[in-house]
Amino acid sequence: MLRRFIVLAALTIFAGQASAHFLFVHVVQGGEPRVEVHFAESGWEFSADQRMVGIMGGIKGWTPEDGIMVFEPRPHAMVAAMPADGTTACATFTYGMMRRGAEFLLTYHAKGVSGLEAAASPAGLDVEVIADREGDELVLTVLFRGKPAPGAEIVVPLGGTRIEIMSTDVTGQVRIPLPRTPLFSIRAMVAERKTGVHDGEEYEEVRHYTTLTVHPAGTTEGDGLASALLADARGAAAAFSADAPAWRGRLQGRFDDEEIRGSLVNDEGGTKVSFASSAPEAARSSLAMLEALDDAGQESLAGARFNSPRVASLDASITIPESGQTFLVRNRRIESVLTPGESGSRRVDVLEWESTDDQRHLPTRVLVTEFDATGAIKGVAILKTEFSLQNGVQVPTSHSGTMIDGPSAASLFSLQVNDVAIKDS
Repeated sequence: MLRRFIVLAALTIFAGQASAHFLFVHVVQGGEPRVEVHFAESGWEFSADQRMVGIMGGIKGWTPEDGIMVFEPRPHAMVAAMPADGTTACATFTYGMMRRGAEFLLTYHAKGVSGLEAAASPAGLDVEVIADREGDELVLTVLFRGKPAPGAEIVVPLGGTRIEIMSTDVTGQVRIPLPRTPLFSIRAMVAERKTGVHDGEEYEEVRHYTTLTVHPAGTTEGDGLASALLADARGAAAAFSADAPAWRGRLQGRFDDEEIRGSLVNDEGGTKVSFASSAPEAARSSLAMLEALDDAGQESLAGARFNSPRVASLDASITIPESGQTFLVRNRRIESVLTPGESGSRRVDVLEWESTDDQRHLPTRVLVTEFDATGAIKGVAILKTEFSLQNGVQVPTSHSGTMIDGPSAASLFSLQVNDVAIKDS
């Protein structure tokens, strides 16, 4: 007999804020085809520490095409080899007895696919989610031992970084808008009335948690998981996107006691700042750091790979070999980016975020650090930016902060962005 349960009473609608862990299987294509299994809070995150990896020591895995697969523990995950053309992998393990309001046996089931088409077929899990695309919708069906599970709880991704808790209908299905992210996951739970004994303890109920994790089809030049994770984080950013319409605005404000004027342009080439010739040289050279705000959004992702050694962590450090940029990604956010240059490098660290109405991220307080060729710090800026939505584009309306050029050299600045013109608007 099936009945509906609430997965987490305190679960919010925002991704990454769950307070429980689940099993996620990633079918990774690219330079190292593999299956990577994590015990994590969401399909966009990884095992947080070595204990989370150790918990999965007893997992069993298989592929529908090749049968049993053997996992080995790595510092960051459980990993198994995968044929280059493999599309589907499954894993399951029994966690044990839980006492969360009631006593029950907790089991985990997970399926990962490369390409949405592979998600449409059952793979033999006791509880699993299958997904069929119908136009701009995704039809999700929760199966319990091969049969539709009506009233099952299912957690689905929506626009931006939102997730929502839903319940399957009498046919075991729900419909959602087709996810636009390159990596996404569906989670469901079915409660089964069943008596038994586990490790000497009796139970009368089994709660089955299952996940479906979808990666884009095809191989990449680098690591498929690194590329998908970074592409998703870029998509979750609401400002300075490489595919956003070009725009320009007029800058006006003060640098220390001097009035300055200039312009700010954002297009496919990135952000460009220029100032009138009457502006002090110190202002023109220091405020060029404003161009760093889009460092995370312009370069190609070709060849993206994880930095070694990988360890169990919520953070993911990813490098793009072609550009030399290194990104730190966490909770679907690019939290820092290091960009090399001809005479040094520049690091941008996001200190504070705001969420937009569509639950994407805006970096509102940023630390920019400039390094010379030897790695010594030659300048630091603390920037505060306010944004407004104009014709569907998040445009900065003001920049303010402090430029630090040495132990005793600091300048305050405040700039307004006016007369914004958005291309084709």
